[in-house]
Amino acid sequence: METRVKIKKDSMKGPKTPKINVRDTPDGHSAKKRDVMKIKPNTPGMKKKQTKVKIEMSLTDQPSEKKKKRQKDAQSEESPKLKKRKHSGDANDENVVAAKSKDGDKKERKKAKVKKHDRTLEEAAVQKMRGMPDGAEVGKDDAAQKGGRKKSMEKKDKKPLKVLKHAVKNIKMFKKDTKGTKRKLEDGQEAGDAKKPKLVEMKKKDRKVARKAMKNNYDVSHKAKRIWEELRKFKIPDEKKKALCDELCELVKGKCKELIFAHDTCRVIQCLVKYGSTEHRTKLFEELKDDILEMIKCKYAKFFVKKLIKYGTKPQKALIFKSFYGKVRKLVRHSEASEILEYCYNEYANAAQRAAMVEEFYGPSFALFKTDEIRTLDQLIASDPNKKDSILGNMKEALLPLIDKNVLQHSIVHRIFHEFFTHASAKMKADMVEALRENMVHMVHTRDGARVGMMCFWHGTAKDRKVIIKSMKPHVLKMAKEEHGHLVLLAMFDSVDDTKLVGKAIIEELCKSVQDVALNQHGRKVLLYLLAPRDPLHFHPDVIRILQQGDESITSKKSKEVRRKELLDVSSAPLLKLIVDHTRELVMCNSTLLLVMSIITHAVGDLHDAMEAVAQIAAEPFVPGNLENFHIIEHPAGHIALKRLITNDKQRMQANETVLFSKVLLETIPNGTLKSWATCNRGCFILVVLMELENEEVSAAVKKEITPIKKAVGKLNVKGAQILLEKLGK
Repeated sequence: METRVKIKKDSMKGPKTPKINVRDTPDGHSAKKRDVMKIKPNTPGMKKKQTKVKIEMSLTDQPSEKKKKRQKDAQSEESPKLKKRKHSGDANDENVVAAKSKDGDKKERKKAKVKKHDRTLEEAAVQKMRGMPDGAEVGKDDAAQKGGRKKSMEKKDKKPLKVLKHAVKNIKMFKKDTKGTKRKLEDGQEAGDAKKPKLVEMKKKDRKVARKAMKNNYDVSHKAKRIWEELRKFKIPDEKKKALCDELCELVKGKCKELIFAHDTCRVIQCLVKYGSTEHRTKLFEELKDDILEMIKCKYAKFFVKKLIKYGTKPQKALIFKSFYGKVRKLVRHSEASEILEYCYNEYANAAQRAAMVEEFYGPSFALFKTDEIRTLDQLIASDPNKKDSILGNMKEALLPLIDKNVLQHSIVHRIFHEFFTHASAKMKADMVEALRENMVHMVHTRDGARVGMMCFWHGTAKDRKVIIKSMKPHVLKMAKEEHGHLVLLAMFDSVDDTKLVGKAIIEELCKSVQDVALNQHGRKVLLYLLAPRDPLHFHPDVIRILQQGDESITSKKSKEVRRKELLDVSSAPLLKLIVDHTRELVMCNSTLLLVMSIITHAVGDLHDAMEAVAQIAAEPFVPGNLENFHIIEHPAGHIALKRLITNDKQRMQANETVLFSKVLLETIPNGTLKSWATCNRGCFILVVLMELENEEVSAAVKKEITPIKKAVGKLNVKGAQILLEKLGK
């Protein structure tokens, strides 16, 4: 498409006008010639000069044959009136020009406007295509045309909507005709080879495959995953499994470094380590042993190292551990590598390897120079006491950056903190507690971590303890059920003077789920410590010895008796309510039997409701020998609970307490219940305990019930019946 602009100089004098650029005329329209007046702006020292600009537009694309045919048909269908109007158009144009030049009649001027209305619309469309604003003047031909154009533009301003519709219609027609044509195929070229398909034009599935095909080792990874799908099936013959492993090993040979860091092919190699032979593992290890540190830092490749630690040989495991040496302090802070380091330290490292990993925190010399000896911190300080201060200083410097929620979960970090608190001075302990107090709760799930938590309570200030307790509040229930975490709670009960804070933040949280705590073996220890602290009946001597280390704390001011009494006052009411609500579950269970006895024995408050709840179970009808539904008298745990509760009445009588379980029991059971108890061995022992209580009221009630059936009891061939007869004879 070409547009030629020719500027012809008018007969008027003036400087030569420069060429102006006109936008390309859309294809499909015939060339038009217009005479337009171009008015230059006024400039100092120069007059207005007019130049006649003749624009000739020639178009390469001509209207199609269909369009010509439509135009002929339209002309043939025109009415005679319209033909007459068109025929008189030229004469009218001349009259209009003459009238304009001579200031002629207004009626003829209006007719000229109507005749030239179509031309005005077309010019507006052309101006729109040129990028000129609607109503802008390009130039004037002469005075006549100037007047006509001016009036037509005024008419246009009055009807902008109609003009805009015509312009849009013409613009759409121009765009339609200016669409480019497709490139024709060369001779001999097939349609499929004309243009490669783009990713955007493909389907989603094909696009995904095309993207993967652009990557390196696509064919290898594709074949390897096909083998992997067969290899990891549960039921597969050993011969086929061996053949698949051989094929897979040959396929990935020399390419493992590229495949191990991808999320999909890494799983393939892990499967080969798991199901392959020692020879296969050795080949993989030899190819990847120089990249162990990079692999443990990778999100996916770290699992390959984990598989080697599990299935590899001893020399391979030793080489993996050696690759850690000198870099443990950095690796333990890495989000991915720390997981593998923790796995190796906990599951597969021996004593020497663990010591070699831990001693890197003692100082730079211990990280660089390794020996085969097992060097613990106790041995190092004992052999050279002068190094103690420097080692502890290095440990403090190394431990402070590790105080982070994610890092503090690792047991190797707990071990280092425990060694530091064991040998550090009082001031260093206080500084470390202050730094650790907000994150200490994340350490209590391991043995060393729990010891660190206990030391934080023993050596911390009142402010430190308050911060620790508040951080523990959301995790109290979980800590109480942990093997090591519950010891931290016991140390807290022994050392914290602010019992109101402990009651609100800790004991109230425990009482919200007191049944779950009571049924857990470690949770029961926490409840028993509130009732009977350091009682040898409930706590192992080693646990008592560990807790005694906190007695030397200088930050606890309140006496032990006062602190324990205040805690007992807070916890007694919820524990008594526990017995009332869940009597049968607690009394008929061997593990909770001691808890029930301890609650009734040591709790403060009204014990009558709890005792009556136990007596109600004993008052149920008793049928000897019923194996499906054991009565409390014959239950292995239930009859012991009754005997212990009755025996404890001796201590209550010595303390001048009025509420006795034996009296509550006799008041609750119906008449004739003691006679039914005397028909079995365990029931006879319950009656013996009641008579041995040395309470005249209780003994008289038992004799009154049993004396009428004395002969029947004598016929029983059980030990309990014989002892009962002896007591009745006395």
